[in-house]
Amino acid sequence: MRRGLLRSIVLAGLVTGVASGAVRVAGAQGPGQPSIAIPDSLFQPITLPPTISFGYPANTIFVPQIHDLARRRDFDALDAMFSQLAADVKADVKNESRFADAFDAFDRDEPPLLQSIDAWVAARPRSAHALVARASYHLATAWRRRGTRYIRDTPPATIRAMEEFARRTTTDVNAALQRDSTHLVAYRILIRATRLVGAHDLAVQALTRGLSVHRASYVLHAAFISMLWPRWGGSEEMMIEFGQRAARDAAINPRLVTLPAAVYEHRANDSSLAGNHAGAVRELNKALAFGPERNYLIDRGKAYFRLGAYEWAFNDLRTAVIEQSQNPEALEYYGRTLVELATRARPAIRRTILDRAIETLTLAAYLMPSNTRVSTALDRARRLAGG
Repeated sequence: MRRGLLRSIVLAGLVTGVASGAVRVAGAQGPGQPSIAIPDSLFQPITLPPTISFGYPANTIFVPQIHDLARRRDFDALDAMFSQLAADVKADVKNESRFADAFDAFDRDEPPLLQSIDAWVAARPRSAHALVARASYHLATAWRRRGTRYIRDTPPATIRAMEEFARRTTTDVNAALQRDSTHLVAYRILIRATRLVGAHDLAVQALTRGLSVHRASYVLHAAFISMLWPRWGGSEEMMIEFGQRAARDAAINPRLVTLPAAVYEHRANDSSLAGNHAGAVRELNKALAFGPERNYLIDRGKAYFRLGAYEWAFNDLRTAVIEQSQNPEALEYYGRTLVELATRARPAIRRTILDRAIETLTLAAYLMPSNTRVSTALDRARRLAGG
């Protein structure tokens, strides 16, 4: 992109039982610091609050239900559900996470599910939602083909496969936007697809069109700012400038105040890749000073987990799960954290913690059936629970 276009300490702890009815963590505090206790009540099933951070509504999307409707080919119910979510976004942009998370249900490697989506497209040729669902599936496939290596280290055949699925994604998205030019998730997917092929100018066009309808959308801004990471051809200066411009609309959507902190998220990612998890925590602490952005919380929770600081990981990841109850990464690391805490907890509360771990990891395993870390943790939790 032309630059003028957008201008430690390692923590560890042992959990021991205390008479106060909480799981108390010792050994992770420095001199003069108070010990940290996790009240037993926090291990009980989560009750969603009316609203979460930045005035967003609680996210009640349940991905398995969406899959069930698709597999049963109940296209009337699918269109009705997505149309209501779209109407909610038009009424208040802070409903965007529920809308986006619902389409993330199709981020899945399951050919029979794709067949159901194809049938939806065929049965409802005027449905923008059906096309966006298929675009979401193709985009996820493109990212799987892309892998995590730098582009210079990615085999040409892999790149060609990625580009083919990116092409399928953009074809479906453009068709969806012909049917509904206001579709927020279609714009989000289009921005993310252009990132794969380095088409920055097309991403700018998609962002501009999307924001003309959904001013102050966080998910559109967040999709675009990822293109400005240095590894994708941008720079930290561009990230900061873009984030500051987005934050001007914080009166409409307060979540935008956290976007300038994306530069610290980028630095934390680099630290994690280098195995410097304490450094990642430091950068994410800077990011979270801008506000309780759930993506930063998930990343910091993961970093704490890797440091063995399970009590800090618990607090971050539990908050993130309340905010995004179907986020696979948040569920994985929250469940794995609960297993670690259970092995250190007093007997009276251990089974409760394991029950929550099993519940969380079961959903994570459903959402990520090929993730061996999840299946291993789930097996371990069941063994510890004696089941």
